[in-house]
Amino acid sequence: MAPVINELKSQDRLTNCVIGSNGGETGEPDIETLVNLVGTPRANARIGVVSFSAGLFHPKVYHFTRQDGTQAAYVGSANLTTPGISGMNIEAGLLLDSSTGDSDHVLSDVAAAIDAWFNGPRPGLSTVTALADLAPLVAAGVLGVAPTPRTTQSSSGSSGAASSKIGLKPLIKFPPVSVKSGTVAALGSAAAAPSAPPSTATVAPSAGPLTSSPRPPFPPYVLFAPGIATPTLGAAALTGSTLAGGAAGLVIRLNRDSARHFSGGSGTANVSVPVATIGTMRFGVFQGKYQRPRAEFDLRMRYVSNLGAYEVASSSTNVMVYGYAPGESGHGDVRMVVPAAPARAIRDHAAAHGFHVPTANDPMILEWPTPADPTFKATFIDPADPLFATVDGMLATASAGGALVGQGACWLPAGISPNW
Repeated sequence: MAPVINELKSQDRLTNCVIGSNGGETGEPDIETLVNLVGTPRANARIGVVSFSAGLFHPKVYHFTRQDGTQAAYVGSANLTTPGISGMNIEAGLLLDSSTGDSDHVLSDVAAAIDAWFNGPRPGLSTVTALADLAPLVAAGVLGVAPTPRTTQSSSGSSGAASSKIGLKPLIKFPPVSVKSGTVAALGSAAAAPSAPPSTATVAPSAGPLTSSPRPPFPPYVLFAPGIATPTLGAAALTGSTLAGGAAGLVIRLNRDSARHFSGGSGTANVSVPVATIGTMRFGVFQGKYQRPRAEFDLRMRYVSNLGAYEVASSSTNVMVYGYAPGESGHGDVRMVVPAAPARAIRDHAAAHGFHVPTANDPMILEWPTPADPTFKATFIDPADPLFATVDGMLATASAGGALVGQGACWLPAGISPNW
């Protein structure tokens, strides 16, 4: 669809798009890409973002009017994502086409239902007429700072066990496109024209005060400090963008990897960093066997119990992107190191006082660095402390409601974590 939309822009043809951002999960960079592709502001283009506090925007409807006046539409369950339309998901839907005898009246009603979103003010709808409209939507929690990909059913769980479920293979494959795919429901109504090559849009958070930009072959949500060939550090490793909805950080469910030092294991312990948070960081390059995006930060760690907060000596950590460098194996994931020495100090403190030693499936609080305080802060909690039940319940609620951020994490509202 990108070449078609690009041609619509060049001829200023009708292009109406209504995008859902349920729980602020749609990334601001994706909407920025859409604005650039559609070419707003222009007379015949309108973009709307729908977000409700107690309900999902869930329709998937696409409608086109061809140059000869015939109409075509899809109405069904498939999001406009590669899994949704390639056969990697099982979806249900109807294809309507007046050129094959389907009712023009019905197809016109489909288009009218989309266009009606722009017939005056609508509750829950924020219109986007230019890139300047995006920063207020991020500040209001309508948009996140980065897209939030959904995990698949075949992903391994926190136990680390491989899945034995049968996978699906794509029925069709698509060539690379120079714009990103979102992961939420989309509505589109357009008067279609012949296709032309798409334009490339540069994606960077509009609210960030520090210059940053994508760099192939890495995904466009991985932003780099210009001209930096070494890892970025501290405040220089931050774009200035904030987490979705003003979140203070994440509540993360520990797994066997991230909890390995508490159980006496060796090797490197890592926490998976959700893509939804990556727009807050700007990376340099780690020059090892593979050149990987890397940002380095100071890290404070503590253990909270009925004795209060026990903080160990400050250490350092890094956030690194794996699986994209030429020849590199990996799954395109982002990881933050949990250093061994402070983790073992927390383990020894808990054991010496008869407290619970952190283990897989426990919640941890990870507070996010800011330009004013560019430090990660990790809190581990004894189950007897009320804070444990609070954050564990937040994870359970997010999981039950399909609102997890990546795998095994949810947003941390401000005011939940005790003061340091």
